[in-house]
Amino acid sequence: MAQAVARVASSDTLASNNARSRRIVDRIATGSLWTAAGSVVALLVIFIGYLFYKGASVISWHFLFGYPSSANAGGGIGPEIFNSFYILILTLVFTLPIAVCAGMYLQEYAGPGRFRDLVQFSAESLATVPSIVMGLFGLLIFVQMFHWHFTALGGALTLTLLNLPAMMRVTQEALAGVPGTYREASMSLGATRWQTVVKVILPSAIGPLITGVVLVSGRIFGETAALIYTAGASVSFGKSAYDFNPFHTAETLAVHLYSTHREALVPDADAIGNGSALVLLVMVLLFNVVARVVGRQLTIRFTGKAS
Repeated sequence: MAQAVARVASSDTLASNNARSRRIVDRIATGSLWTAAGSVVALLVIFIGYLFYKGASVISWHFLFGYPSSANAGGGIGPEIFNSFYILILTLVFTLPIAVCAGMYLQEYAGPGRFRDLVQFSAESLATVPSIVMGLFGLLIFVQMFHWHFTALGGALTLTLLNLPAMMRVTQEALAGVPGTYREASMSLGATRWQTVVKVILPSAIGPLITGVVLVSGRIFGETAALIYTAGASVSFGKSAYDFNPFHTAETLAVHLYSTHREALVPDADAIGNGSALVLLVMVLLFNVVARVVGRQLTIRFTGKAS
């Protein structure tokens, strides 16, 4: 009897120790996850704060809307801001239709087979090409073979090749996340596959698709290597600096930031670099916020619930 009581007491003690150990491990794991998540936020806050500290004093109306200077102090970045948004819009105009349609085909239409594997392999291979190699490809094709020279259109087409794989993958994942019951319900009511995809599946996946657009746009804003060889590292002064003609030389803000620090011909190169970096960061953050707000509103409109 005493031995049985001892065994029960020993088992209870062991179970209590195991439970205590599990709670300790759980708390350590939870604390580690919170620390990792908080570190991401802290790094972003520190990064933004540092850029504001270094570049806020440079920001002025003349700096934001004035023309750059090649040798004198006090140059602005107005044409570079315009070119950044212009190339962004051109790139999205080319990228989104092709990438979304290709992702729709791979996810909703293509069955297992060689052609589907070929398309998937091609997209994955294209995603591994370094941006500078893609820039050299754009230089050979758009600048030299087509005799376009340095143009916004050549830069946008080169960035389209860079961002197609990422947007295709985002589209596939977004469509895959829509429950299969949506497809079954739509087709049971007599809708065709195309009607189901366009009127049911795509609206339900609008939130993840907007996230993909934000990610792609951030890469377009910050791309430098590919645009140096295709869009150029200078702006055309006068009307063409703010011209909507896609064949004008279009130095973006990221390229201007790189060129200013590389050449350092102007005496205030550090100040221009700090201000340009701050403006570029604010542009990306504002675009991110606006895109997410629009995506949330579209999600509510199409699905009746917030993403």
